[in-house]
Amino acid sequence: VMDWLKNAKKDNVLFLTYEDLSENTERELRKIASFLGQDVTDEHVAEVLNASSFSMMKNDPKFNAKAKTGSNGDFIRKGKVGNWQEHLTEEQSKMLDGKIELVRRAGGY
Repeated sequence: VMDWLKNAKKDNVLFLTYEDLSENTERELRKIASFLGQDVTDEHVAEVLNASSFSMMKNDPKFNAKAKTGSNGDFIRKGKVGNWQEHLTEEQSKMLDGKIELVRRAGGY
């Protein structure tokens, strides 16, 4: 990630966050289209939003390893911001917080 941050301000790089995508998927989709120089209709946006919705992707074997392989673990879990708290210990969380803070500072976020 640190190597990518030096590219953060370049015109040909678009950084998005899962939190922003979850907060307002349509806004972020339109941001992606604009970044790619694409004009999109409201109908096309609606189609893409439906096709890329959490429920569609979770049940599609192209995106979710469990649906594809029948494994016990989901590649696509719950689609909720903050779900990591159910999977990491407090120690792991603190370690990641420190690393994430370094990345944020380096990237000017």
